[in-house]
Amino acid sequence: MQSSALPKQHVRWTPPPSTSLKINFDGTIFHETDKAGLGVVVRDHKGRVMASMSKKTKLPSSSDEVEALAVVRAISFALELHLPSVIVEGDSELIISALRSEEESFTSFGHLISSIKQSLGIFSCISFSHTHRLGNSLAHNLAQYAIHIDALTVWMEDVPPQLHHVLVTDFG
Repeated sequence: MQSSALPKQHVRWTPPPSTSLKINFDGTIFHETDKAGLGVVVRDHKGRVMASMSKKTKLPSSSDEVEALAVVRAISFALELHLPSVIVEGDSELIISALRSEEESFTSFGHLISSIKQSLGIFSCISFSHTHRLGNSLAHNLAQYAIHIDALTVWMEDVPPQLHHVLVTDFG
């Protein structure tokens, strides 16, 4: 019996052009503790990690707000690192659409989107990109890692040692 299923597509992280850095972000919910985790990773065109971070935070009212908090943290991180040209990428279509939209967002996270848009002029070049969860696995794992920490934790040119395998498989 032959299977008619198509082969699975392998979605992986894709590098930015050499003139930019890519910032992937993600958020996750820890229902058992009423907390959320935020994960951000900055990589160059060769896939090298420039910086990464995890943060545990109070649980907002929705998963969309968790993703919005994650992108706010990603933009703040880029500003703190003085990154001039970035591609901000996440796996929430709703958040990426809101960031790309010229219209004001009247969602529960609209104030977060507005605060991001007010800071965009600081960058010489910024764009927003959507990817599948599999193309965002390192940021996702950094968000999940936040359950193990109490405060914002930053790694320069690295990720937590427990996530090195994700970095390797994410980009190949």
